[in-house]
Amino acid sequence: MGLHFFDKSPSWPSEQLARLGPPTVLLQAGILCVVWAEDALSIVHRVPTVLFDTQLLVSDDDLHSAARTICSKLPYALSNDDERAWKDVRLFNKDRPHAFNIGGATLFLRHHNPEWARKNEMADRIFLHAASVFHFDVNDPSRTCLNPEPPSEESRGVRFPTLAAFYDALIATQVFPPRPFIHRMFERRLACWISYLTQYTLSDKGICTEPSSGPDKVLIPACFDLLEKVKPETRPYLIRHLITVTPPEIWDAAVEMEAIREEECERLGLPVPPPRPLPYSPYLRARGVEMLVSPPPLTPYLVRHLNGKRAIQWRPLVKYASIARTILR
Repeated sequence: MGLHFFDKSPSWPSEQLARLGPPTVLLQAGILCVVWAEDALSIVHRVPTVLFDTQLLVSDDDLHSAARTICSKLPYALSNDDERAWKDVRLFNKDRPHAFNIGGATLFLRHHNPEWARKNEMADRIFLHAASVFHFDVNDPSRTCLNPEPPSEESRGVRFPTLAAFYDALIATQVFPPRPFIHRMFERRLACWISYLTQYTLSDKGICTEPSSGPDKVLIPACFDLLEKVKPETRPYLIRHLITVTPPEIWDAAVEMEAIREEECERLGLPVPPPRPLPYSPYLRARGVEMLVSPPPLTPYLVRHLNGKRAIQWRPLVKYASIARTILR
């Protein structure tokens, strides 16, 4: 079966109207909300994906009021999620925990009549996330966009992540997941969403590098434009993804992201935020294996030459330059 690329949403108007019921209710109640996951991928970013659970991001302070609003206006109720799809694989974590902290930073809502909801194109399951779960700022209008073809006047103001903000959040969440440990099933889900965005939204029909560039892998202009819009700390991870270079281990990528964030704060004269805790590997911990953490010897940076041409330059992180020089000798 071949790939099909779309220049508008593959989600038809009646499906969009049904799926956007919960965020429209929040919009009418004055609660900031961003549509997430497959709904955002399909409705705004033209990804031909099945629409699974509805996932919404709200301000951390609005989490419980958002749940109450949806449950009071629509036939949903707070519940526990026991679906296998969001539990980790037993080989990696014998406890098979859920990807999200249900009842904490994530609330789970279930439709009163799931079968009826599915027949009528509505979501029978909703994950309502505090925006910090995905390192997203719902209060920053520059990180969100509108549906170019809303299915109704009421849903016109519903917000979705911009392409750059979507990448930033997915990469940051992959490296700093919502639980204190690495969750392989969740990591794969995030990687899938990143690949969907690259394949269907960003690339030129699946191509991210100039065909004539050969092994040098010169990125197409759309990729360079995106790299200029994402955060400096997520840029190296995205560059490796776009030129198909194997990324470092998650904990090494976390060290790299923290170092770049520190570099950027110092460059701008801003206070350096406290470092985020590194996620641990349940697989290694259960076997008594120490998690060896080290920054990558070389990090890809986006640079612009004197002639205005953009390029990728590999060099050691400033913080670890002396260590990198020793490793590369």
